[in-house]
Amino acid sequence: MGALVTRLERIRRMQTNQMDLGTADLRILWLFADGRSRTLKEISADLNLEQSTVNRQINAAINEGLLQRSREAGSAARRISPTVHGVTAFERDIEKSRAALQVGLDALGDDAENFLGSFNRFLDVYEGAVRSSGDTV
Repeated sequence: MGALVTRLERIRRMQTNQMDLGTADLRILWLFADGRSRTLKEISADLNLEQSTVNRQINAAINEGLLQRSREAGSAARRISPTVHGVTAFERDIEKSRAALQVGLDALGDDAENFLGSFNRFLDVYEGAVRSSGDTV
């Protein structure tokens, strides 16, 4: 099992290296897939990261033209939202990832649905075990 997880992680890193966006940019842009702008504080809470870390990542994404800041009339809070360039780059990278996963699923043929069901059940149980072991540490 350990060898399979290690192999999966190695493949995931290989694919990440083929993406145009970095992991932090992908994670931040993923938040905006719901179409909602957010404050820095909301982004920090959603990502469960320190606000200083998120601030640095947001500023870098703004400098790359992936995100933009705006202020609503009558509000002191500055809202962050993706730019057209950010949405396009995000969608392009997600499609690369989806396409590679689809090749793997297609190779399973009729077994793909069973695999996905079993994998989902495994992840549910695995997540529960990780969460419960984290509570005892």
